[in-house]
Amino acid sequence: MKRWLPDAVARPRLALALAQSLSLVACLAPCAAHAASAPDNALLTPAPDDMVRYLVRSGDNLFRLASDYLIRPETYRTVQQLNHVADPLRLPIGKTLLIPRVLLKQEAVRGTVLSWRGAVRIDGRPAANGMPVTEGMLLETGQRSFVTVTLPDDTSIALPSQSAVRVRRLRKVVLDRHVERLFAIERGRASAAVTPMTDPASTFQFATPGAVTSVRGTRFRMSYDADAHRATSEVLEGKVGFDPQGRSAQVLPAGFGSASDLDEPIALLPPPLLVDAAAPQTDADLRFSWQALPGARAYHLQLATDAQFLKVLDETVVAGSSAQLAGLPDGRYFVRATAIDGHGLEGKPALAEFERRLENSLRLSVEESWNGPVRQYVFHWDPAHESRATFRFQLAKPGREDRPTIDRAGLSSHALVGLALAPGRYRWRVLMDEIIDGHTVSRWTDYQDVRIEASW
Repeated sequence: MKRWLPDAVARPRLALALAQSLSLVACLAPCAAHAASAPDNALLTPAPDDMVRYLVRSGDNLFRLASDYLIRPETYRTVQQLNHVADPLRLPIGKTLLIPRVLLKQEAVRGTVLSWRGAVRIDGRPAANGMPVTEGMLLETGQRSFVTVTLPDDTSIALPSQSAVRVRRLRKVVLDRHVERLFAIERGRASAAVTPMTDPASTFQFATPGAVTSVRGTRFRMSYDADAHRATSEVLEGKVGFDPQGRSAQVLPAGFGSASDLDEPIALLPPPLLVDAAAPQTDADLRFSWQALPGARAYHLQLATDAQFLKVLDETVVAGSSAQLAGLPDGRYFVRATAIDGHGLEGKPALAEFERRLENSLRLSVEESWNGPVRQYVFHWDPAHESRATFRFQLAKPGREDRPTIDRAGLSSHALVGLALAPGRYRWRVLMDEIIDGHTVSRWTDYQDVRIEASW
């Protein structure tokens, strides 16, 4: 077994390192007490237990543990003195060693951009799917822009529009593999779905300059208004520890929220009742409505391609009980609506799936012209948007629509040219057949009147 042993040359440096390490260990308790009254920036430092407990196994000694797990192996003496170990080569099997967390080696943990939309920058660079996210990076979203980042344990962090979040800590301690994750909200909002943690030393925190939230597995949101210096937090599942600066720490259960200027948690508003949200959206723009909620001063509406809202497409905040958003391509989507109360807390979400099926209406027109001495008519039908549709053209005498003079099916063009027709009044229409979600959808236009003049 390769062992690390101090030599005579290393002893002066070891003495200095030992003095520094002991000073650091001695500072842990008073520093922790000072953190409660520290300035805003101190809240961005996570506060897990300052010691890691290690159970000695067969073959362990302080030199090997120092070489494998300590940032600087010579600081083994700090561990030796802290645990009253007489011989660093002899450790009783089953003994619990206390090791200062600050001495331990750490590994970087990498997140990944799952989805993004709009003006999103990751550490100053345009976002891309699969882009790595590591400790120290800044995530920023512009207007109507969104990004979702996933971590190796499937925890996800989502930023809505006009938000900025700094990855303060994203690392794993080599000794016990516990993970430390701290995301500092510099402005705007962020939400997280945190996978439950089985390791009691692992942490997940959102922080602002005015408050910190700590969780072990839950769905929650946090925001920071940089102008008002105000933080909020809302819990949808599980429990969250909410620690606002200058106020007592609070425990927020599911369905409750708080703010840095509130003394205690308050219940979140219930989900708004969406009106006919599952009905197909066939107009050029998307329209949604809901029943007004007492106590709501605004409503937040989001659209996504998935029920978990990892891939957000658009959003709006409105004061009334209806909203209009820009159109989307045909397909199936999800809408989520929440009410915002007078404290600025966002309530429980209402969720609905809807079908986007833009009606591909036809614009009918007739063009009359002369082809030499012969009068001709060109019947046009122009779809509102391109598709692989087929058409059927019918022209009939008024009152005899059930027996058309002309009935042409299976047309792929958008016009019929040069019909030789007897003079008189006619009515015409066009059927459009489209394949939507594997099914044929057929729609007739209304009849249009046309008068055919003599050809000469």
